[in-house]
Amino acid sequence: MKIILAAAAFAILTGCASGTINTLSESRYGCSATGSFFDFSADNAVETCRKKIEQFCQRNGAPPVIGKIMSEPSGPARYATADINFQCMSAKDAELKQKQMDDIKNHQMKASIQNAKATCQQDFGFTPNTPEFGNCLLQLQQQRAEDERAKAYRDASDERAEAALAQQRREAADKNFMGAMQMINDNNNKNLDRLNNGASKNINCTSSSYGATVQTNCY
Repeated sequence: MKIILAAAAFAILTGCASGTINTLSESRYGCSATGSFFDFSADNAVETCRKKIEQFCQRNGAPPVIGKIMSEPSGPARYATADINFQCMSAKDAELKQKQMDDIKNHQMKASIQNAKATCQQDFGFTPNTPEFGNCLLQLQQQRAEDERAKAYRDASDERAEAALAQQRREAADKNFMGAMQMINDNNNKNLDRLNNGASKNINCTSSSYGATVQTNCY
């Protein structure tokens, strides 16, 4: 019975990676997967999620559109993990969504141009349809593009900083875990030494000879 239970426990620990699908919103989903016992990298967890996503979207009759992928390798007392955001979207739905995004972008661009025109005319006093007015519009548009690039850079920097902070936290947690394990081992070794020393001190034996008879007393 012990052998069977041990084999079952080993099979659970060394089994395949497991993943689950979670609903994030009406049309957005997320997959979370945990690697197996021997998975040091998160590749197996990511692949497990991709298969789960493919099966899920097939049941919904639409191909998957993969979004953000986040993964972490394994560490002390921690399995490798993967998290993937996705949508199940047909080609028609994808085209419609792209059209909506293009319409929003065009609307924002038109609004930006109108705001620039108002700024050049009302704030700076340039007359429309003059070289000075056109140059003012050009400079404002260049400034807007530069602001957008700066924002994208800040967002990317924030994401890298967040990833670096998460890595530092993982390393700190791993270090604390290893320190705790070392402390436990040290305490166990001290207890074993104490028991061994105590046993050697408590057991004393003497032998006495009476002719052909040898008598040994231990106390």
